[in-house]
Order: sequence, then C-alpha cells, then structure tokens
Amino acid sequence: MIVKENHKDYLQFLIDLKKDFKIRESVNYAEIVRYDGKKIISTKNNEFLKGLYIFAMVKKDIERYIAENGYVEPYDELPVNCYNDNFDIKKLKQNVVGMDIDNAYWSVAHLKGYISENTYKKGLEKKEFKPIRLSALSTLGKGKTYKVYKEGVYSHDELVKANKELENFYLDIRYTTYGMLYEIANELGDDFYCWKTDAIFFLESKENKELVKKRLYDYGLDCKIELLKL
Repeated sequence: MIVKENHKDYLQFLIDLKKDFKIRESVNYAEIVRYDGKKIISTKNNEFLKGLYIFAMVKKDIERYIAENGYVEPYDELPVNCYNDNFDIKKLKQNVVGMDIDNAYWSVAHLKGYISENTYKKGLEKKEFKPIRLSALSTLGKGKTYKVYKEGVYSHDELVKANKELENFYLDIRYTTYGMLYEIANELGDDFYCWKTDAIFFLESKENKELVKKRLYDYGLDCKIELLKL
C-alpha cells in the first residue's frame, strides 16, 4: 500500500499515462487500485492518515475471531433512536439528564472479543482516531463501488458485493449496544425518556443516575453525563 496526500494529482497522472486503474472515494479517504495491483490511499485528514493501520488491525482480529469461534448472528434488531411515548413531556427541559457511553461501539467490540486488547488501546491513543475506529468497524464486509478506467478513460462501475457474514459483526456490535440501553430503559420505566445511538436520557434524580451508571459499569462500560439536545 502506498500513501499519498493528494490523490487528485496522481489520478491525473494515471489518466495522462493512459493507465488501467480503478478508484473509489469516501468522505475520509480515496483508494486507487493501480494497473499492477498496488493500492494508493489518500486523505486530506492527516490524523486519519496516521491511523489507517487500525483498519488492518481490526481485520486481523476479526479473522482471528472467526478462526477460533466461527461467524456470529447479530443481536435482535433494535432502533438506533428510541423514545418513550408515555414520558411526561412537561418535565422535559429542566429535569432530563443523560449518560453517554464512552467509545460505545469500540468498547462493545472489545468486550465481545471481536478486537484484541492491543487493538482496543491503539484505537484510543488519540481522540482524533474516533472516525477511524467507527470506519474500521462500520466497513466490515461492506460492499464497495469502484470507477474503472481503461487506458486512462472511464469505462464502467465495478461493484464488490457485501459480505453479510462480516457485516453481522458490526450489526451485532450496534444491536448489543442498543440492547443494553433497552434493558436500562425497562428498569427506569416511566422515567426513561429516550436513547440516541450511545446515550440514554431519563428523568433526573440521584437514584436514576446511580442506577444507569451502575448498570453500564456492570456491563464493563464507562460513561459520562450528556447534555440533552432537543
């Protein structure tokens, strides 16, 4: 793999030389597969560039897990956001507080043994690595679309099909996270307001805050107070 800061110039270079290659671009980076099979990775985000090795570490850990334990079936599907229809909306603005799970998906992946202790720690070395951690998990088995160039001229799109068995790892990480929030929501009862991705909001009281914090700690997760954003 070759890393470059500006793939636009290199792309034009390949076009001018009338080379065969394919390219795909995402929000965080671009990938060019050259005529000789070598990959060119480019990103304008230097921190993302520094953390690209985390993708390889996650891939290796997942392969190890599969070799030792086989593939997984994801936890029962739950929504990313869930609201309590019975919550007293009059109490919303001044009396609702939330607990946010620290590094939720990354932590759950580690707790379930999908990523190693070493990978887990490496991913947390810099706060700027957050998008890398999320991408390394969310792209597991995900389908890809490349723009294929023949002799420097765009020819067609090439679809690399998704791998459902690998995608299930990411789905299981997400749904397991929501499953924990679902169990806490049931304990909170009518004091539960909603959960949003990796944070749960509820009627503020000392008892409720202690309950939520204890449950998350029991799961092996750290948390912090989250301000309610209406």
